[in-house]
Parts: sequence; C-alpha cells; structure tokens
Amino acid sequence: MRDLRNVWHVTREYAGIAEAGGVKDVVSGLAEAHAQAGGNPRVVMPLYGFMPRRYAECETVASFSLSLPDHDQGNAFFEEKVRIRVDQRDGVRFLFVDSARFSDKRNVYVYTAEDEAENRYKKRGTGHWDSLQMNLILQRSALEAARALGEIPELFHCHDGHTAFLPALLRAEKQFADLAACGCVVTIHNAGAGYHQEVWDPEFARLLTALPGDVLGKGMLHGTVDPLLLAGFFAHLVTVSPWYAEEVLSERDREMADGLGKALRERGIPLSGITNGIDPAPWDPRHPETAGLPAGFDPGGGELKGKEKCLAALRARLGIPQDEGAARAPVYAFVGRLTGQKGIDVLLEALPRLLRGSGRQRFVVLGQGERAQEDTLGALASDPATRGALTFIPRYDPSLATLIFASSDFFLVPSAYEPCGLTDFIAQILGSVPVVHKVGGLNKVRDGQTGFSYAQQSGAALEDAILRTTRLFEEGSPLLEKIRRTGFEEVLSEHSWSRVLSEGYFPLYQRSVTERPWTRR
Repeated sequence: MRDLRNVWHVTREYAGIAEAGGVKDVVSGLAEAHAQAGGNPRVVMPLYGFMPRRYAECETVASFSLSLPDHDQGNAFFEEKVRIRVDQRDGVRFLFVDSARFSDKRNVYVYTAEDEAENRYKKRGTGHWDSLQMNLILQRSALEAARALGEIPELFHCHDGHTAFLPALLRAEKQFADLAACGCVVTIHNAGAGYHQEVWDPEFARLLTALPGDVLGKGMLHGTVDPLLLAGFFAHLVTVSPWYAEEVLSERDREMADGLGKALRERGIPLSGITNGIDPAPWDPRHPETAGLPAGFDPGGGELKGKEKCLAALRARLGIPQDEGAARAPVYAFVGRLTGQKGIDVLLEALPRLLRGSGRQRFVVLGQGERAQEDTLGALASDPATRGALTFIPRYDPSLATLIFASSDFFLVPSAYEPCGLTDFIAQILGSVPVVHKVGGLNKVRDGQTGFSYAQQSGAALEDAILRTTRLFEEGSPLLEKIRRTGFEEVLSEHSWSRVLSEGYFPLYQRSVTERPWTRR
C-alpha cells in the first residue's frame, strides 16, 4: 500500500504563521512530517491582516471571485475577490487565501482590544461577525485553487468545523466533478458546544453554501445546520484521541459534544480517534539554548541539577521567596486558559484549602481568561496570610511558560474535558510530572506510570491528588524519578508526528480514498 503524496490541509491556523489553539500544532506537525517523508503536502489557509507583510507579497498563482450572502445586509449577495498566493517553508507549500474578509482581521478567531477601540460593537474576545462567510471563502477557495492550478489532490484534510462543509461542497456541486476522486478526512479538534461552526438558519445555510436542501438536511442538529454532522456523510471523521472519540459517542455526548455523538450514532456514522503527536525540539531541556532555558537537564537520564537552576531563575524573575528551612516545597504549575473547560473552577475550589494548610506546596499560575477567575486568583495571590504560596501571572508569555514547565515538579491539568491535551506532553518533556483529570485524551497519562490522574471532576479530588504527590515528594520516593523518566522517554519514542502520520493518518487517508464512504450514506 503506497502512501498518499498530494494531501491538502485546509485550516484557519498554522504554527509560526497564524496561531490560536491546538489546531496549529496538529496541522504543522502532520504537514512537516509528511514533507520529511517525501510527500507533497499543501496547506490552504487565510492571509490574515496581522500576518507579516512578506506573505502579502508572495506570488499570485490564481484569482477568482466568490458570491456569498451577507446576513447583516438582508442576505444580499456580495462578490468577494480572491487571490491565491504561494509560499514554501520546511518542504510545505502554502496556498494563502488573500481576500478582504481576511485582510482586515487582527486575530484568527476573535476581535482585539484595538478592534473594540475602533468599533465598540466589536467586543474584545468575541468572534468575528462574518465568521461564517470567512469559513466558506476558505473552503471554496481551496476547491477553486485546485481546479485553477490543475493540481488534483489525492485527499483534502479538513480541520475542525471551520472547514467541514468542504466534503459536501466537493461531492454535491457539479462544478467540482473533476475533483470527484479526492478523498476527504475531517479532524474534529474540539466537539464541545460553541466549536461546531453551525449555521443557525437553514435558509441562510442554503444561500451561504449553495448546497441543496436535501443535502443540508443531513446535517440538521437542534434546528441548525451542523457542518461536522454533515461532513460525516461525505468524509471520514476522526478526533484527536481514541478516548475522546469514545466520549463523544457515549451517553454523555450532550455534555461532551452538544448532541453530535447521538446524531452520529443514530445515523450509523463512525468516528475514530488518532492521538496527536508533538515536536519535542522546541522544549527539549537537553538543548537549553533551543528551548530558551537558563540551564539544561535530562529527565530521561535523571540529571536534574539544571532543573533546580531553572527554578532559581523563575524565583528571581517572579519574586517568589525562598522556602524556609532545609527542604523546599514542591512546585505545582498551571499554564493555560482560565476557563471552565480547562478546569480553573476546580483548581479555585481546591486552592484556598491548600493555601490555608501547612504551606507544603508552591503554586504558579500563568494564563488569561474569564475576568472573575482572574480576580479570584489575584486576590488569593495577594493575601498576606498566604503570600508567596501562590504566584499568578495574568497573561500568556511563551518564554515564561517554558520556564515554568521546566521549573515545576508537577503540572496540573484539571480539564473538564480534553480532546487530546498538549500541555501534559510538554510537561513530560520538561520533567514536570503531570497531575490530570482522567478524561478524554488525558487518559494517555497512566496513573503511577507516566503521571498521576484522578477520576472525579471536583476540587476535593484534585486536592487529594495534590496531597498524594506532595507526600511522595517529601518522602523522596523513587517512584517520582521513575515516572519522570518513563514519561519523557515515552513522549519522544511513541508520540512523534512521523509516527502519528505513518501509523495513524496514512492508513486513514488510504481508506478515505479507496472506500468512498459517501456513496453508502
């Protein structure tokens, strides 16, 4: 069985170019691994206004116009002029979609403070008003570019709901008949409520997509047209871990996937899962100059003196006081969005009791999110009674995040749900033992072997897990060293993108091309 060479990724983000969430790492990891394996991957993505000017100066290889409705103008149609600009990086060929709808954006998905200053209705952190049009411009442009360039992909790999209408467009519209042999895979990076990119009005969905009513009807969910559900009739669906796929299809599907799982079950549409990989190079502490660390260390070899130097540097940078006495307290870190999905509510339930305890732990929290959560963390961090036990940094700083990973003994991931999880991988690479809620992709952390996990999503359960690991730290348990070593070695050996591509996605790509599931649904 030969590996497919000409795979086109359609995405709203890509690492190092336009970043927002975990999608960027998956697309870049797969595309670059494919290029290294001798393939010819293409990435079709928007040319946003915030991207460096050099991308807007790349060669134009195709141009066309798209007709789309504007729901703010009584669904009147407008013509969107599109140019496809081409660039090359790390063996990956980029096809940037240059259009007015993208060029005025300062962020991948949401409005910025600068946007709000210009227009008070564009509230910082809220989604773009014209996000549905943006999604369709991207998807139609991918198909039009393939025709204009005369490059027939073997497969379109669509990422998340932003691109999930593409398989139906490809199969149902006569103008794309010359692309009929293309396979389609849709990766669902997050099936939670708010991530589906559904179209609330079926009539507007018909105008927006130009798909006939009988096709759109296949994707009806809660009175809306759900592109993820619709994609299941025309493509292979896959999530970013097998455990998350099971949860989406389980009886908890309303909680995990806003009803998508039940709809897939009722329609007999399969959903599989492939665990994401990681490129360890940017974080490998054995190469501190690349990772941006003040000192190097080797979690796999048990050489951790450099880790203590990283902690000293973190204390100096953040003003964290030294521990009194001969023995230092273990450091627990949380780096991420301050949202319920990431479990910040559970952490805030556990922290006050831990901070009022015997002072056996130190906590460092880095992240932004819901204002109430930021205020609560700030108050806890400034409480004179517990000063120094909690350090809160209300922003996101990549270099500081890496130093926190490298300095901490344990890394907290109390997510309510987690499709795959990346921070647990990063923690293991940097020698911080993950303590995770046993859910979704976090099931890859095996309790007592590559980290620690707890089953119940509650502050009490998280507190118990922290106290358990604190006792092991204070006792100098050799189990911690074994866990740290095993986790580090396993991430490097089992979770490379080249392995994920060859053992996971290549077989799925082949099935999508040869089985043609849309002919049977």
